[in-house]
Amino acid sequence: MTNLPACARGATPVRQQPPPGPGCRLCGARLHRSLIDLGSLPFANAGRPADALYPLHIRLCDDCGLAQIGETPPVGVAPAPSQAEHSGAGARTARYAETMRERLRLDTGSLAIEIGLSEGIVLPHFKAAGIPVFPVHAATFNIESAMEVAVRHGCADIVVAHDVLPHVPDLFDFAAGLACVLRPNGVISLQFPHLLALVQGVQFDAFRHDTYTYLSLPVIERLLRSVGLRVFDAERVPEDGGCLRVQACHTHSQRLGRHGLRAVRQAEAEALADHPGLYDDFAERVALACADIRGFLCDRRQANRRVAAYGASARGTMLLNVCGLTADEVAFVADSGSGKRSRSLPGCHIPVVPMEVLAQDAPDDVIILPWPDAAQIAARLQPLRQTGTQLWTLLPRIGRV
Repeated sequence: MTNLPACARGATPVRQQPPPGPGCRLCGARLHRSLIDLGSLPFANAGRPADALYPLHIRLCDDCGLAQIGETPPVGVAPAPSQAEHSGAGARTARYAETMRERLRLDTGSLAIEIGLSEGIVLPHFKAAGIPVFPVHAATFNIESAMEVAVRHGCADIVVAHDVLPHVPDLFDFAAGLACVLRPNGVISLQFPHLLALVQGVQFDAFRHDTYTYLSLPVIERLLRSVGLRVFDAERVPEDGGCLRVQACHTHSQRLGRHGLRAVRQAEAEALADHPGLYDDFAERVALACADIRGFLCDRRQANRRVAAYGASARGTMLLNVCGLTADEVAFVADSGSGKRSRSLPGCHIPVVPMEVLAQDAPDDVIILPWPDAAQIAARLQPLRQTGTQLWTLLPRIGRV
């Protein structure tokens, strides 16, 4: 337990300024302000030794507002899973693709580029509509590769990069690549976890070693302006606990700012006006949330109720480890992914078992770790409810599903 962060051990974080950290990834200013220091934790995704611990300290730049990890992640860290892995993402993506096809009047003479981790999650929908497409792997995208794409395949009418930007080590290089591969009147669509939603919802499970930055609208606008791009629309979407989707164009484009952009700007300004210490007291609110979670599980244990969990997700791994939970509190985690069977989660060493175990050895309580998709998951777990098993989520608050 000695390697767990203070908030997981139940200690009240001491509000003090940390030693100066590295330079900000956006503006270069020294990082003096701490958002939350989670101490040393295991890497949440596969590919690292299960017992290896790495520091995870999220700092906030006083000059530009970018939240970012203070240390460079370990070499070889795998990127986070794409949005396509989440429940209901397929239908949402199809609707988004159709909306953009109609809004931008994309046709057989257009080109759609998606920057992602595979062949793309939006491109198949564009391709089905007869629109030429080209996928680019996020790990290789920068200004140099963008220039090569532009020469060989032409510039794009729409460039989609969803769930990518937070995992990019060099924001300027990536953003400059976006500008390079975009046609004069083209549109860039970015989507990423919204820092405001993470902090308001005390979503400490969203902070991981494989995520370099946590983004807000002012930060994105500043980044894109630096490479000749301009945000003209924005939208808060509920996916994954709260994401921000922005659309941008070249600075000289005639596209007018849309109402959504003003609405998000106002929401961020009002949040800080209503709660001036929103970021400063985040660590304390995380400590309270961890204490509540441990108390809840202690009560279940004292009542002789057997608790298990569903979903061996990266967020779930972070939640369990930050709270200091082990197999003493959570007997096992059931997961449908074949690659996650017959092993245990890093750090907490809670066994990961096939879904069949839930039916064969039904616990009294099941915690849904991928809580943003709790409603869809609960529908699939309905047979358990009929046997008396209670379904719960622990974030953004403890509650029955």
